[in-house]
Amino acid sequence: MRSWGHEVFVAVDQVVNAVLAGYADETISARSYRLGRIDQHHGRWGRWRVSWVVVDALFYWQDTFTRLRYGKWPEQKHCERAYQQEVHRMQLPPEYRA
Repeated sequence: MRSWGHEVFVAVDQVVNAVLAGYADETISARSYRLGRIDQHHGRWGRWRVSWVVVDALFYWQDTFTRLRYGKWPEQKHCERAYQQEVHRMQLPPEYRA
C-alpha cells in the first residue's frame, strides 16, 4: 500500500518531467531508463543514460533497504523498476489496471 507522501512525491516528479517536455504520466526515473536504453544501444553516453546512472545512484538506499528487509538484492535497479511499473501500469489505481 502506498503512502500519501509517496503519492505526492511521484506527482511532483511527474510534473517536473512534464515541464521538461516529457509525458505527463511518466516519472523522470522511468523516462531516464526508457531513453537511456536508446543511448546504450547506440553505444553512447547521452544525457538520458547519464541521468539513468545518476538516479540509480541517488536511490541506491532503496536497494540497500530491500537487501536488509528481504535478504537479497533486487533484480532491477530503481530506474528499471520504475520503467517496468509504467509498462505494467502499476502506477494506476487497481481499478484502472487491465
